[in-house]
Amino acid sequence: MKIYQVSGLGANQNAFKYLKFDAEHEVIYLPWLQPESHETLEHYAQRMSENIQTDEDFILMGLSFGGLVVQEMNRFLDPKLNVLISTVKSRSELPSFMRLSATTRAHKLIPPSFLSSDKGLSYAFFRKLYSSKMPDLQEFFDYRDPEYLTWSIDQIVNWKNHVDLKPFVHIHGDKDIVFPISNIQDAIKIEGGNHLMVLHKARKISEIINERILSI
Repeated sequence: MKIYQVSGLGANQNAFKYLKFDAEHEVIYLPWLQPESHETLEHYAQRMSENIQTDEDFILMGLSFGGLVVQEMNRFLDPKLNVLISTVKSRSELPSFMRLSATTRAHKLIPPSFLSSDKGLSYAFFRKLYSSKMPDLQEFFDYRDPEYLTWSIDQIVNWKNHVDLKPFVHIHGDKDIVFPISNIQDAIKIEGGNHLMVLHKARKISEIINERILSI
């Protein structure tokens, strides 16, 4: 069975590189696309899914912002399973400051150059956001086009999930400071897992995913 992966905000396929799946599964990474002018997340998800082969059973896997994209794909796709990692399933699971920003538009004040820079404050910001023990971020975050990042953040804070989510497993760390576990419902909790636990808790996450796939 094919497993289609969508990574976190600005991240590439290396975010998933420590996950191990049973040999009969083929992993296919769906790279980020440049958003079109005034594009909705639903339309973006449709473009992201153009290379998914729907004539056979498949699994969708989304990390962080990629989890939102995967859920949007459920509007028009019928995966056997959705694997959601370090993400949210509804607006109520977003932290309050993100929901507030949808009204105040505070996120619009973030300079695009801050988000796309690989030096200075932005580097320190992302290390704090994900993990102080992470290796070189440039290995994982190589899609930092300012327009893409600005658009993506706006989609996150304004997300209103009205998707009928098909079978899923949600895996979430109890140390996630981006999407705090206190807001998350119906998830398998990973002790000591931060927002990028897919790197440092990969063995445990792989075990959970492989067990869940066997049950479908």
